[in-house]
Amino acid sequence: MYKIAYRYSDEVVLYFDHAGNKYVASGGSLAWRLNNPGLLRSHSHFSRSNKSIGSCDGYAIFSHPEEGHKALAAWLHTNKYYTSSLRMIGGHYRPKAPDVFVNELSSLTKIDPDTKIKSLNKQEFDCLLVSIEKLCGYSSKGNESFNLLPKIIAKIEHDKNMEDTYLIGENIVLSKKEAIEWIQEHRLDGVIVHERNGSVHLRSRPNHCIWNIKMHEAVLSPTQGKIDALIRTVGEKKPGQCIWGFINGINNSKEEALESAGRISQFAKGEVVFSMPNDTALLCIKDGLVCFSLKFIADTPLVEWAVKFFRYLLNLAEKDESHPPVIIFAHSQGAIISEHALELLSKKERDKLIIFTFGGGSFITKEKSHSDSHNYASATDFVCRMGSPNLQYLALQRYFGIKEGRSEEEVIYQLALYDAMLHLDSTDPKTVEAYTKQRVKYYEKEFSKINNVTVLDPDPKLKHKFESSCYQATVEEKINKYRRY
Repeated sequence: MYKIAYRYSDEVVLYFDHAGNKYVASGGSLAWRLNNPGLLRSHSHFSRSNKSIGSCDGYAIFSHPEEGHKALAAWLHTNKYYTSSLRMIGGHYRPKAPDVFVNELSSLTKIDPDTKIKSLNKQEFDCLLVSIEKLCGYSSKGNESFNLLPKIIAKIEHDKNMEDTYLIGENIVLSKKEAIEWIQEHRLDGVIVHERNGSVHLRSRPNHCIWNIKMHEAVLSPTQGKIDALIRTVGEKKPGQCIWGFINGINNSKEEALESAGRISQFAKGEVVFSMPNDTALLCIKDGLVCFSLKFIADTPLVEWAVKFFRYLLNLAEKDESHPPVIIFAHSQGAIISEHALELLSKKERDKLIIFTFGGGSFITKEKSHSDSHNYASATDFVCRMGSPNLQYLALQRYFGIKEGRSEEEVIYQLALYDAMLHLDSTDPKTVEAYTKQRVKYYEKEFSKINNVTVLDPDPKLKHKFESSCYQATVEEKINKYRRY
């Protein structure tokens, strides 16, 4: 999941994934911040062979606590320790007071200090691992924080009598002073540049660019008028075709939205596609405010417009003798708008709408629309992580676990086991097992919420765009499936 990591300060470790996104681990214990439960040393065979991604004060940093756990087990299986007793471990961790460490370890594990590691059964060995990790400080302190930092999307250049502002992610606008404070507090992914003349400006890190936007007179989206006069169409109506709909995402002009709708029509062999107007206004600022309002459960005129849009498409299907399915493709902000519009429809209406979201700021839960509805997210799409962080985290854990050859059940068990390691003070095997079973039930319930979420292999260039190759391949697949309904 993470490509590289390094120490920033005594309390902060920075992580970077393969897409260049920046994460901050702060608070907690050193073992927690490093994903290194056994505090293995860096630049060793065990850390390198178990996917160490960095170093901090001589200790290895791992991409996930599971990798650190595996490395500790491998270290204990070396001839030096595997054929020795627990006293050898004490000499490693407390060279000046090995007996103190050994006595603490023996008290936790109920294993005699002179017992050789190779004589332990699996349950005893697992207990030994967890006990070492507890003594290394791998337990919850309650102040742990691991966050994906939002990026500066654009610099908004105002008139001379107004200070420039910065668009953060999709829904926050900050002053220059606020943006600098956020970077200094590790709440924002950006770089502060101090010039020799004393001026200060902000820039992005490599692989990400900041747009420069100059404010002009806004062109607002339509909110009044006849629905059939304002909905846009691409392609030609053909007998027996599905009712195709599209709602574009943030910062899309009319031309860009129609281009995306045109791609859908192209996959559908030129069939007509209906596109709901959601043009960018106030040079993207309006888009961000709409997202912000919707994520805090406050409907906007766009939601009312989407309700009319959905009912218009349902009416078209009802009038058609073949009663074709109504299929909506929603990208980014379009998913948030759809989620809120569905709340204002009757269950009968919702059950007739098949909605596919791509890079959505929200996920459409399975009970809100037709059972075929599904959510797709690129593994590197930051919008999904910001819009639905908890569900996206679980979806990513499942995605990377399956990539490594594990089943969903194994992924759930590992998550539950790490919770036990982190939150329990006891190392008693029965206590750990009982707590792990409880957490397995919790994660099974949470994973049921992402049955209709699929994480896709990312496009290396277009991480969020609807034109991303992984999204377009899925759109084409769905169209081919439903064209012959």
